[in-house]
Amino acid sequence: MEILVTTNPGIEDLVEEELWEIFGKCIERIEYKKNRGRLVFSIDDCTKYIAERIYTMTMIHRAGILVAQGKVDKAKDGLNDVFNTIYSSDIYGYVTPYMKFAIRAERIGRNHEYTSIDIARVAGDAVIEAVEKKYGMRPKVDLDYPNIVIHVDVVEDNLYVYIAFTGDISMHRRGYRIYDHPAALKPTLAAAMIRLSRAVDGEIIMDSMCGGGTIPIEAALTFENTRQICMDINPVHIKGAEINAIAANVRNRIEFIVGDASKIHEYVKTSIDRIISNPPYGIRVGNPRAIRELYKRFIINVPKVLSENATITLITTEHKVIEETITNEGSPLVKIHERIVSHGNLWPKIMVLRVEKP
Repeated sequence: MEILVTTNPGIEDLVEEELWEIFGKCIERIEYKKNRGRLVFSIDDCTKYIAERIYTMTMIHRAGILVAQGKVDKAKDGLNDVFNTIYSSDIYGYVTPYMKFAIRAERIGRNHEYTSIDIARVAGDAVIEAVEKKYGMRPKVDLDYPNIVIHVDVVEDNLYVYIAFTGDISMHRRGYRIYDHPAALKPTLAAAMIRLSRAVDGEIIMDSMCGGGTIPIEAALTFENTRQICMDINPVHIKGAEINAIAANVRNRIEFIVGDASKIHEYVKTSIDRIISNPPYGIRVGNPRAIRELYKRFIINVPKVLSENATITLITTEHKVIEETITNEGSPLVKIHERIVSHGNLWPKIMVLRVEKP
């Protein structure tokens, strides 16, 4: 059986790691292309456990049975590719005349001469005609209360048709997000950053610019014995983060501080093992010049609160400011990892820094 999982573009390799950890020897192969946000894997003898195990994953959005895949033209003729791929598949094995179905289409990429609505319309026609050919009757379309939802994703020139068993709502929409920060980080990206930070259970993890608390909450849900510190200069965000932590049932494992990250050493009197943070970019929220000054002061002062093997993991569009500050200020920090990821309509970098030992 082939399964498709979707994720945030830029963290596909981390999702592959998680798949191997969860499914192990059941996996026959995993295929994906970098920055496409789609992974296809084949499994053999673990069929009955798929849904249960998928729901334990922290970095995926959706997962489902892959019905068909292929190449599509970006020109208008690409709609014929969509129709033919679905019509020639065994979609009739999942949709019968006695079921109501819906198409959820997504188009990702540039220069397509058709929209997601066009894809949904053509895909729906292909399903109806394929089922009618097989059974002699047409299935009904119900966009609001379908018996089965068929996802049709066109990612650049790749087509994926799958039936999700993770529901119609993306798994990145965690139920604890009561307070919604205006520049909130997707929990799937937060989970990826925690993995990249090399954090292990029992350490002290801090988000020095925590916003709505997504990173500390994800860390608390990941580890049993870590101590989380959630700090933000805005008391409104701290209160919101606390509300979210209550909703996630991890409030008693997170310390909340109203404080300025540029003066982090004045608020933290213990050694921090991992700092993982989504600082403001100055694009959606904040003044760009003030944001850059915040970054500089933070990079200068943060080594004062780090333990011996600590790492700092940041997601930001201001990576040049960080690198320039490290160089110009003679900082002991060194960059050990970076990658570009998708965050909304932005492509920031995740950077991992550590203190260079003399």
